[in-house]
Amino acid sequence: MTPLHVTATLDGGGLTVTDGGIALDSLVMWAEAQRRQLPPPGFGPLVDIEIPIAREPGGRFFLASWAYPAWEGHERRFVNRKFPLHEAQIMAGPKLRRIHVGAGAQKSYRIPTQVSFPAGGVIEWWCVGDAEPLRDLLACVTHLGRRRAVGRGRVRAWAVAACEPWGDGFPVVRDGVPTRPLPIDWPGVESAERAARVLAPPYWAHERAELCAVPA
Repeated sequence: MTPLHVTATLDGGGLTVTDGGIALDSLVMWAEAQRRQLPPPGFGPLVDIEIPIAREPGGRFFLASWAYPAWEGHERRFVNRKFPLHEAQIMAGPKLRRIHVGAGAQKSYRIPTQVSFPAGGVIEWWCVGDAEPLRDLLACVTHLGRRRAVGRGRVRAWAVAACEPWGDGFPVVRDGVPTRPLPIDWPGVESAERAARVLAPPYWAHERAELCAVPA
């Protein structure tokens, strides 16, 4: 396995992310699960999936950075749902006297979300892995972030290329700062905040969270 630089070029439509980071190992693991046609979480036992990214010597996490892009702009948008009151009145029976649109399945809502635009439309990661299988798996990832079903975070192109490591700590520590959540005693970390995080995918399994050093 070799040091790699991974980039995703977006189509310009922006994306919605939480906690500011996008995990490369999680994207690759999702693609591998799709390739193997594994059932969704909750429909069977979790399967330990190996991906073409190296693990740290103790096997606790993958040697891959998260993406923390420099944002050049943000935009507020809304997720809207308006209950079709007029149509419901037409289809209702003669005994219907009231439709409560403030609760239940008929509740209307307007939820704010944020769409962010990375500088230059490019998102970057660094990792230690095998370029060719990594490139094949990332080709299956067409969108990043949340609200993918409505087209946010559409990826126009992926690039995986060999690179020169920046020195000790590559690719998870750079200039004393972690590029992903790390154990608090990880060598080389000089400037970091502490927070409860999951060290390896699936990152939604919060029962596995532990105190980690995270990018400030």
